[in-house]
Amino acid sequence: MKQRHAFTIAGTAAPRLDGVEKVTGKARYTGDLDLPGMGFAKILRSSLPHARLIRIDARKAEALPGVYTVLTRADITGLNYLYGATYKDQSIVAVDKVRYAGDPVAAVLAVDEATAEEALTLIDVEYEDLPAVTNIEEAIAPGAPLVHEGESFKAELRGSQYGAPEKFKGTNVCYYFGYSRGDTEEGFKNADYVYEDTFRFPKVQHCSLEPHVTLASFEEGRLAVWTACQDPFTLRDHLAGIFNLPMSRVRVIVPYVGGAYGGKLYVKGEPIAAALSWKARRPVKLVLHVSESFKTITRHPARVRIKTGVTRAGRLVARECEVHMDTGAYADAGPRVTQKAGYRALGPYRIPCTKVAAYSVYTNTVPAGAFRGFGSVQVTWACESQMDLIAERLGMDALELRLKNLLKKGESYSRGDTPVDCDLKEGLLKVAEALEWGRKPSSPYTGKGLSCCIKDAGGTFKIAGAMVKMSSDGSVGLLTGTVELGQGSCTALSQVVAEELAMDLDQISVAQLDTDVTPYDVSTSASSSMTVMGLAVQRAAQDLKKQLLRAAAKVMGKKAAQLALKSGKVCSRGGRGVPYGNVIADYFGSKAGEIIGRGTYRDVISKKAVLGSPTTFWEVGWGGAEVQVDPETGAIQVLKYISAADVGKAINPVQCEGQDEGAVFFGLGHTLYEEMIYEDGQLLNPNLVDYRVPAFCHLPREFHSILIENGNGPGPFGAKGMGEGGLLPVASAIANAVSNAVGVRLYDLPLTPVKVWRALQAKGPARK
Repeated sequence: MKQRHAFTIAGTAAPRLDGVEKVTGKARYTGDLDLPGMGFAKILRSSLPHARLIRIDARKAEALPGVYTVLTRADITGLNYLYGATYKDQSIVAVDKVRYAGDPVAAVLAVDEATAEEALTLIDVEYEDLPAVTNIEEAIAPGAPLVHEGESFKAELRGSQYGAPEKFKGTNVCYYFGYSRGDTEEGFKNADYVYEDTFRFPKVQHCSLEPHVTLASFEEGRLAVWTACQDPFTLRDHLAGIFNLPMSRVRVIVPYVGGAYGGKLYVKGEPIAAALSWKARRPVKLVLHVSESFKTITRHPARVRIKTGVTRAGRLVARECEVHMDTGAYADAGPRVTQKAGYRALGPYRIPCTKVAAYSVYTNTVPAGAFRGFGSVQVTWACESQMDLIAERLGMDALELRLKNLLKKGESYSRGDTPVDCDLKEGLLKVAEALEWGRKPSSPYTGKGLSCCIKDAGGTFKIAGAMVKMSSDGSVGLLTGTVELGQGSCTALSQVVAEELAMDLDQISVAQLDTDVTPYDVSTSASSSMTVMGLAVQRAAQDLKKQLLRAAAKVMGKKAAQLALKSGKVCSRGGRGVPYGNVIADYFGSKAGEIIGRGTYRDVISKKAVLGSPTTFWEVGWGGAEVQVDPETGAIQVLKYISAADVGKAINPVQCEGQDEGAVFFGLGHTLYEEMIYEDGQLLNPNLVDYRVPAFCHLPREFHSILIENGNGPGPFGAKGMGEGGLLPVASAIANAVSNAVGVRLYDLPLTPVKVWRALQAKGPARK
């Protein structure tokens, strides 16, 4: 019989290690840092969405007193100035043409920000205006103007039904993902009903509390960068390539980060700051205003067409999905997001015959990249909305339809992938019960909606390392490549160390992330920290534990197998415990020694898996909403929201609840309020006045988060990553509730009062 672990620290609501620093204002973010002799940078951005760059004259700007230097295309020709997360299609500053309103054209370094701003007005730029495409329909239309000339297309084909889609070469499609299973044509023939619907998702902004900030110092052939980013090692690799430097000569340091949500993955403003420092030979500080972050990165707008075949009894037999993702002017992570969107488009259901085609499309708008949910949010909105539509058309209860088709634990999602690792019905039933699904609303114009979602999580091809060092006083330092973005990783990972080493949490400190000394980690993304880095940290602690026990065996004259760790001491059966510090001091013969444990994690590579690597774990989100709609105005009020998250083992339950609740609140934004509006290629609302985000007054009256702990995760003590799953069901759950409340179905987000009111007017009197 397997012995159960008696947890003492892991699984408890330990106070955040960074909590006091942050609430007292002592925490140091990149923007709080200054370097001697530092100049301040500002970026000149294109006012046109698409134009040939004819001439740039920066002489007046360079002559302005207080200006150190101006960076234009003429300065970067000796560098490998092209970069990108997937394709090298973006340059430090524009070289041949600008591709969106906001594209960096030049940059100024000056003694202060005011001087730099003034210098920007003195740069003379001549453009040749070009026709622009600003949405998916325009970009894929026959003969559409090309955002990128030349061949930028890549296809990733999965399944035997697809041939090479040569027709997309020389178009604005920059990436294609195809996946199939079974014979969909035969599946549709065997279906009693076939339904087809199209849904749209808007372009939305990350809105991190801290905008993009970078400090750079290029000195004596070494580049040091302090930046708010999520993947310092990947950034280091990009910068080394741009400046023709060995990786060992590029150092990236990450202080605290004030939110990221994917918006600080991959390369953003760092090359401009580094190039200015390289040219001026002085440190550079580049701080983007909120409006500039709006013009740096966004979430992908999407158009999702779903065709589903179903039997009279409600069994799904075939599904075809066509997904178009608008990646903006540059690919950034768009192809990866598109791949994930295509793979996740089928939802958590058993569908024998499937066919998916997903496209990443260039437009003359702000580049789109990684964003919390990474492609899942867009396709989940579509799939779970259609599930309710199917139930309505069949005259079936929406909960019953889902329960009939959900994958079971242990079933295969796709060929070669990890089997489903949780009970999907369990979470859905918990949400339905908490929402009182079977009970009719007592108020008029009130309705309830459900949604159930799944995503492969943990990332693909992840590599991570960690180091745990015990000093001669018995205290421990943790070195980990996970970026503390506000999610509480420093605390949770330290709890894993404390649990493994049987010591108090206050004896553990987490070192600042510095690529010169921190073990390698690909990125802080995809809900991976608690599983991927958690395993690396756990293995490092276990490695240290073995070394400590071997050292104690020599000091105490015992066999290592006879010793155990307890409350900061090495104990033998029936004997007195020796504090860790004493063991180390006696072992080394002085206070000079330390023990270092190392741990690593590496994803399994498999050609059998559709994505080339089996899923690390499945992240599941269940959501239920009760809403009330004002038929006179179309305004939606969320009365109640229930969220459930499969966490495996909650290492820190309070932090888990906070992550899940935060994800739901994030979802309320794109569901009800958020959308970046374009007119004639110009972004009309790049600020937090005209762009609406939810505030505390928009919280549901009742808001509950259910943590499901079955120990089914691959992470430490059965943990799974979480924090994105809660975001996925929100839009569809609320839209389904609106439909049940007043009988109108909306296909485009956000669900604004105007859209609801117009739908009600078109339908006729709203039902109570």
